[in-house]
Amino acid sequence: MKIQPASIILAAGSLGVGLGVGFQVGRGGGAISAQAAARDDGPVQLGAPQAGRVQESDARAYDELKQEYERFKHVDRMFELVARAVRPTVVHIVTQKTSRQEEGQRVRKFEETGSGVIVRSDKASGLFVLTNHHVVEGGKPNRIRVFLHDGRALTPVKMWSDVMADVAVLKLDRDDLPSARLGDSDVVQVGSWVLALGSPFGLTHSVSQGIISARGRHMDELADVENQDFLQTDAAINPGNSGGPLVNMLGEVVGVNNSIASSHGGNEGVGFSIPINLARWIMDELIAHGRVPRGGLGVVLDDDFRPEKAAARGLDRPQGALIHRVNPDTPAARAGLRDGDVVLRFGGTPIQDLNHLINTVSMFPIGQPAELVIWRDARETKLQVTVDDREKTLGPPTEPESEPRDAEKATVAMGLELTTLDAESAVGQGFPKSTRGALVAAVDPRSPFASICQAGDVIASVNEQPIQAAAEAARLLAHEDAAPLLITIDRPANGRVERHIFRVP
Repeated sequence: MKIQPASIILAAGSLGVGLGVGFQVGRGGGAISAQAAARDDGPVQLGAPQAGRVQESDARAYDELKQEYERFKHVDRMFELVARAVRPTVVHIVTQKTSRQEEGQRVRKFEETGSGVIVRSDKASGLFVLTNHHVVEGGKPNRIRVFLHDGRALTPVKMWSDVMADVAVLKLDRDDLPSARLGDSDVVQVGSWVLALGSPFGLTHSVSQGIISARGRHMDELADVENQDFLQTDAAINPGNSGGPLVNMLGEVVGVNNSIASSHGGNEGVGFSIPINLARWIMDELIAHGRVPRGGLGVVLDDDFRPEKAAARGLDRPQGALIHRVNPDTPAARAGLRDGDVVLRFGGTPIQDLNHLINTVSMFPIGQPAELVIWRDARETKLQVTVDDREKTLGPPTEPESEPRDAEKATVAMGLELTTLDAESAVGQGFPKSTRGALVAAVDPRSPFASICQAGDVIASVNEQPIQAAAEAARLLAHEDAAPLLITIDRPANGRVERHIFRVP
């Protein structure tokens, strides 16, 4: 199963519905044809309908169907009204991009298409298009076209983007277009009806229907998206739906469609949408500041809080967020948090898991105090913490900064040449700034890890132990016992980061 963004990449010059997209309509393993008539005791008689039992039976069925529909048609009418209210606010986005080629090779031009929704912000007047970062990534406002419901094409006058939440905002130089109403994703319930709107396979302003299948989803495959708290839906989301709205039955946007889980690249009923409360906060911060200042505590969270870890701490189930490490001289350290504490509530909000805590703290006002309820020594304890800018709470590099970077030597272990990945080198290698681990600089073909590692990979953990330095990875990889190794590797791919987990005997 693969997680992939729901946008479409077209070769240059391939604009147009269905052109160059690589899909076929109607193929399902055989030709499409009318079904054969059901067998009867006698030969099929063609001509005018005959009076008799069969005709009377059909008439009664249609009469009963009409009666049932009279009781049900208000639901049918609701779907029609939601679509009619929201479709004029949905846009089709085409971004002209160029690929990064090897030196001396031609630069390939291509277009990536996705969706968006016209909205208003509390931070500024005018109209904006809310979409995904990966839809417009690498593009510039004058290379982006926004196609409206009536076919008109607009060019945005400004663009903001945030890779950590995969949210982008386009400013329109218009104030006379319909805009969508934004709902409250915190009150969305599993089982609620929703509609997904967008341009699947370039088929603009399409509508599909489903329910909320789950809340709080997180995918390791989207490692570059740190603010993950996805709504899962079975409403059909396909390539081209990225950035389009997920709406409730009041016509309110509750999510921004983002990605799908699929074994073949198309819809299999597992789609993911960014909650609108998160997307709206990101949008407002981008418009107001040009960037997203996130709150931080200065902790590293355990991303594998299993029942046995909860039981060892006296909890009946994994709940809240387990702290793996507290960085020194951070709000968490000053508040008295310790390694192994479990955060149960933050600022009065019950915490579901680590992603919920990350998003809750991210959106909390920097410099403001908050009450923490933690689980320590088999009981609840209350602490006060003052949230700081996340960039200041990431902690120092594991290796001493006093050593000049030029003098930093690579660590060689088991045929792998490794260097420590810090914030600066992470950005240079195409990873999020917060990525930590051991960067694979070179791989000896004779290495026992040659089949799973390649230059440019980052070893994120070994046997579920997070890696902070090259030497730490070297020590764990050179184990002498016969037990297999569980190795987590982050790998850049087409502007995103894929996470792979390997078991090595």
